[in-house]
Amino acid sequence: MWFDKIILLLSNHRQPNNSAIPMTLTKQQIVSLLRSSSSPNSMQERSQTEIQQALTELQARGEVYAGMRNRYCMTPPTVLASSKDNLVGLRFRGDRAYLPLAHQALKTEQSYDALSLHPKIHGFDRINACLNQVGIRLITVADSIEYLPLPCQPSKALLRSPWLENPFFVKEWSERNIQQYIPRRDTIQRNRWTSLSYNQLQDKTLLQLPTGEYLWFQDRAFYELEPDTAILAMFDKDRKTENPLKIPWDVQPGRLNLQGIILPSLYAQLLWRLSEPDSERYRHRLFENQNHHFVENIFQRLGCILV
Repeated sequence: MWFDKIILLLSNHRQPNNSAIPMTLTKQQIVSLLRSSSSPNSMQERSQTEIQQALTELQARGEVYAGMRNRYCMTPPTVLASSKDNLVGLRFRGDRAYLPLAHQALKTEQSYDALSLHPKIHGFDRINACLNQVGIRLITVADSIEYLPLPCQPSKALLRSPWLENPFFVKEWSERNIQQYIPRRDTIQRNRWTSLSYNQLQDKTLLQLPTGEYLWFQDRAFYELEPDTAILAMFDKDRKTENPLKIPWDVQPGRLNLQGIILPSLYAQLLWRLSEPDSERYRHRLFENQNHHFVENIFQRLGCILV
C-alpha cells in the first residue's frame, strides 16, 4: 500500500530554488509526512517497518535513490527502449513530475499516469530529441548493460570522511547486532551477514548498522558508504572469495526469483524495466524470450550464477 504513496510524496517535494529537482528526505521525514496524511487507524506501529520495506523495494526497482544517513529521493526520469529498432512499449521510471511531460512530448494520447508509453512519434532519434527537450533521458537496454558499474571495493576517493565514532561503543547498539558481510559457498545473500565483536574486525570489512547504514572499516577507521557502493562491495567480496551468488532462474517461463536479494539500483532498475511482476509470487519477475539473454548478461557482470 505504501509504494504509490512514497513515490507521490518524493515526487511532489521539490527543491525550493529549482523545482526541476526533487527534494531529498530522510526516512523519519517520510514516515512523519505519511503519518500526517494518513488516518490514525491506518498508521499503526508496524507501518514504520512496512515503510522501510517499501523504500528498500523501491530502491531495488530503481524508482528511489538511497543515499547516506537514510536519505531518499526519486531517481532521474528515464525512458527505456528495448533497442533503437524496437520502440514498442517504452517504459518510464523515476521522478513522476516528468511523467506527464513524457506523454505530452511523445503525443501518446494516453492517461498521464501510464508508465508504459506508446508514442505517436516514430524513430529513435526523433523520440530521443523530444524527450531531451523536457529533461528526460532515453536509453536502450544494450547501452544500459554496457554502463552498469562493475563490482568493486570502495576507492580511496570515496573514503574521505571517517565516521565520527566507533559504532561498537554506541550505547544504544550494545545489545543490537552490528553485522559484517562474509560470503559463504551455497549460501543465500541475506545469510552472508553475520554478527561480530569489535576485536574480530579485520581490515576492509563491510558492516551494516542496526539502523541500516553501511560502513567500511579500513586502516583503523570507519567510513559510511552509500547503499549502491556497499552492494557493489558485497558482490566484489563474492567474486574475490569465489563464492558467487546463485540466482534461481526458471528459463522455460522466464521466471527470475529475487527474494532476499539486494541488487545495485541500476541493475535492479534495468531488470524491472525488462520484466513484469509475477502476481502469484513476491519478488519474482517474468521475462519474455527475447529478453533472456539480457538477464544472463546482467548477472554475468555481477559474477552471479543462474541456476
